[in-house]
Amino acid sequence: MNAALNANVVKPSLLNKLLPGKSARTRLRHLTLFPGIALVAGLILTTANTVINNHQEAQQTQAYINSPKVDDLYFLDYRLLPGVTPEQLRPNEKYRLAKVVDITGDVVTLLYGNFFYLRQRAMEKSIRYGHLRYPDYFETRRYDFTSNELATMKDSGAIYMVKRPVLNTLDGNLVGPSKPVDKSSALIPGKKQNYSGMAFLQQTALETSLQSAFEQFQASAELGYAEGQVNLAQMYLNGQHVQQDFSQALFWFKRAALQSHKPGVLKYGIVCKQVPECNIVDFYDELLASGVNIKVRQVDFSLK
Repeated sequence: MNAALNANVVKPSLLNKLLPGKSARTRLRHLTLFPGIALVAGLILTTANTVINNHQEAQQTQAYINSPKVDDLYFLDYRLLPGVTPEQLRPNEKYRLAKVVDITGDVVTLLYGNFFYLRQRAMEKSIRYGHLRYPDYFETRRYDFTSNELATMKDSGAIYMVKRPVLNTLDGNLVGPSKPVDKSSALIPGKKQNYSGMAFLQQTALETSLQSAFEQFQASAELGYAEGQVNLAQMYLNGQHVQQDFSQALFWFKRAALQSHKPGVLKYGIVCKQVPECNIVDFYDELLASGVNIKVRQVDFSLK
């Protein structure tokens, strides 16, 4: 009895504080609106947060397309890729992942995943479940695209999102097999200079970093170290510290290729297609004559 009386006393007192100057019935009617108002406010905040996140994600994707890096992950709507027709795909083959494995000048090389997905969410979950850490997740066939072609694919929706792993990790999971630790001898001629050049190349805050990187890569290349030769060729190709020079880039890529260095072989082929006077057939013939074991999957010519 006393509890009921106290409740009757408290309720009007609380309503008086919330809605002063109103009758008890009006106060109760307004009070019943509060949960609905709170729900609508929550929905508005959630929607606004989603719009902001989508906008930031779109800006990030555009930035990654403009400045790609090795290991970037491209989320593809495979149905919208150039040259793909609906007849080529099964009903559940809609989405696919791709990974940047090489950047040679203006050309970005991708590997496609071996798996298709029916929904975008399923593809995103495959990363969280760690599927990408398995060696056979991506195909071995390489696909080359210019930066303009990638921009067009992004505008068409074929590339609808790009994410950039950090230390081979995204969403707490590896996005590729664990990279082996280099246990080879540091006394290999040119290896130390190549490592120094790579360190200078990453020091973007230093005004002389590009000059120092170029000098170290040049020293490494002249000592015959294949990775140093490729890095020096890349600087000529990109016009870093020196004027862009395709001839010098091809020269050093070939020097690396003649040592059976796979990146040298692949990068020479990419650049050669952009230089009218470059003959890719002669290049492969020279490799074969030098005893380099190369594998050419599909070309539009026959070797002698």
